[in-house]
Amino acid sequence: MKHVLALFGETEIFIFVFMEIVSRIDTIQRVMIDKAKWIDKVVFVTVFGGFSIFGTYIGIPLQSGAIVNIRDFAPIMAGLTAGPLMGLAVGLIGGIHRLFLGGLTWLPCGLATIVAGAIAGGVHYYHKGKLVGILEGVLVAIVVEILHGLLTLAIARPLADAIEVTKIAIPAMMLANGLGVAVGVILLEHTKELRALRETVQRGAARKA
Repeated sequence: MKHVLALFGETEIFIFVFMEIVSRIDTIQRVMIDKAKWIDKVVFVTVFGGFSIFGTYIGIPLQSGAIVNIRDFAPIMAGLTAGPLMGLAVGLIGGIHRLFLGGLTWLPCGLATIVAGAIAGGVHYYHKGKLVGILEGVLVAIVVEILHGLLTLAIARPLADAIEVTKIAIPAMMLANGLGVAVGVILLEHTKELRALRETVQRGAARKA
């Protein structure tokens, strides 16, 4: 329980600030509404990939070398908002970085982050580009972390250590990433409404002119 509370307390403020900032950047918004140029996509992947790496470093290290973290949050949000390719690209940045850190779970954790972006992107594709609701977003995060745990149990050895890490890390990561995605969806919905209002006002002003 202490790991759940610690990860939640240390990370949710970072998630809120990150999403509050990026949701208001025009470059990021153009990617999310599928009107982006290639440079917009590069910026999007770089920003979200950087936060995925950051999500590793603000995690809670365990004696085994595993890290209780929010690394999967960024590829999940990238996939949910911009599709499979963007989600996969962000996941590759966070996942490959994790591979180089080593530890008991270096391989399953790296793979899980890559898969997280692909899964979330698949959900985006299934919804034909529409942003999912809060509940669906949270469920995506939970499914990703369950898969994360299964990969750890299947790959990490010795098995006893893998089981212990999974028992400690996965509940905390389900809560932190799930609530993080909920915060992200709420902020993006609010931003979308503001953008629509702004565009309506601008069209009205243009007609009067």
